[in-house]
Amino acid sequence: MENPLARPRWQAISEDVFAPAVAATGERSLALIMRGGHGELLLRAREGNSWGEPRSLGVPLARSDGSSALIPVEWPISACATGPAEVQLVARGPEGELLRAILRGGASGGFECVGFPAAGGLPMGLAGAPSACSRAPGRMDVFAVGAAGALLHTTWDGEAFGEFESLGGLGPRGEAPIAGPISACNCGRAMAVFTRGAPGDLLLKWWNGSSWSAFESLGAPQEPDSLYPAVGVLVPLSSAPVACGGGSTRLDVFARGPRGDLLHKWWDGKTWSAFESLGMARSASSDAWIPFTGASLACAWEKYRLDVFARALDGRLYTASLSGSWDEPALSPDASPQLD
Repeated sequence: MENPLARPRWQAISEDVFAPAVAATGERSLALIMRGGHGELLLRAREGNSWGEPRSLGVPLARSDGSSALIPVEWPISACATGPAEVQLVARGPEGELLRAILRGGASGGFECVGFPAAGGLPMGLAGAPSACSRAPGRMDVFAVGAAGALLHTTWDGEAFGEFESLGGLGPRGEAPIAGPISACNCGRAMAVFTRGAPGDLLLKWWNGSSWSAFESLGAPQEPDSLYPAVGVLVPLSSAPVACGGGSTRLDVFARGPRGDLLHKWWDGKTWSAFESLGMARSASSDAWIPFTGASLACAWEKYRLDVFARALDGRLYTASLSGSWDEPALSPDASPQLD
């Protein structure tokens, strides 16, 4: 593994925020969704290299069909862009129901209750937060872990959600339950779902356009053995992964390392890279390294740039960008890497 202290320049952009989610709303624009210190939903937009001020959308609540009662929206929330300046937000309700809201032009009509997945005609709650991705404009795929530990999947076609289907759990026959959070992303019209295995390795389930694979392990990061530095020792990931797709051939996955640094692994269309360390944030006052926390991670590809967000132990949200390399400034469109 590379030196965890010699990687990108991390920039603090917010403080006292939690559970970031991010979606690319244009070639050079992002919508960053965060939880504020009082549980409110915060929206912060970026155009080019300029960030706007955070804007509160209020404490997120959802309304069930046929009822005037409002129910709380659980965190984290997943964000997915399905059109120009259109961002879908999906979340879990307190009893495991799927909730959805749409941001258009930075405005939201509030969350609505989509309903419960069903097995054998019986409704079953979601066990964890859903994750969403979009393979085509006006379309969204939503994944979540069900009460029995299986991966559930439903689609939104621009007008309505389809029925939930079970894609099974871990193991060769999908017989073992999924124990932790998941992250879904598209790679062109293909899709990938990631989670962390019990030993701390990275697990991947892949949709190739016609069928799903079983979950397979992509391994764990390595570091030199303390007694025999030439020998690599596997070390577990200390957080669930987050993933994003950049074109039809590119996938990037991030997770927290055991020492608090951010780890990165990517698919270039042919092979998976080894894990690399992107280091930690650094205090502007003391110059000390600040480890990242494990639960507050997010990433998104625009057309020419990848942005990753991570909350550190000082309570601030940091970001780093990739445009050619982590240490270079953002490239102009005509000098950008070709990801398709």
